[in-house]
Amino acid sequence: MQRLLPLFLLASSLWAAGPVRPLQDRGAWQFGDASAWRWSEEAGTPVLTLFKPQDFKPTVRSPFNLAWLKNTDWQTFTLTVEARLTKFDPTNNDLCIAFAREDDTRFYYAHLGEKADGVHHQIHLVDHADRRAITATRTEGTPWEPGRWHHVKIVHDAAAGKISVYFDHSAKPVLTAEDRTLTHGWIGLGSFDDLGEFKNLTIETGAH
Repeated sequence: MQRLLPLFLLASSLWAAGPVRPLQDRGAWQFGDASAWRWSEEAGTPVLTLFKPQDFKPTVRSPFNLAWLKNTDWQTFTLTVEARLTKFDPTNNDLCIAFAREDDTRFYYAHLGEKADGVHHQIHLVDHADRRAITATRTEGTPWEPGRWHHVKIVHDAAAGKISVYFDHSAKPVLTAEDRTLTHGWIGLGSFDDLGEFKNLTIETGAH
């Protein structure tokens, strides 16, 4: 009998030939509260929108509003997505990209906060406990603009333990971290407690 490959190796081998565009498959996503999300199209391009807070609270301090690309284990990858905040508060605003999710209480996430402080504009580790910032370098914040789609790129080199986040095609990353706690898992889109939308999500095996 042929031995089965581990899920994360199988996923990598299946998609090594080219990029994946998961927003084209609505059934590929898992929500803590599906009623908080809606699908639409913009010029024929699928758009996933978080239009109200999820009725969901994680058991440890971590983002309240995440949609997970289920049943797909990513190891080393390069992700690009267009993201737009749809509601601006007077204090701070954010969207989040999560990855290397092993379960509800174990994953990384890049918190693209408008103003950098102890918890905003950081790379966090959730490891069966409240989120913990692991950021090595960062800019002063994420310059979100009302009504504008922004380009976000995340590179996770799992073998080297390196995470780099780029914003609007920046030459240098706006966030970096080095951590080897997690090496593979699901990818997620969303926010801690703000609202926004995503389109043109592309994921490719390898660090580019």
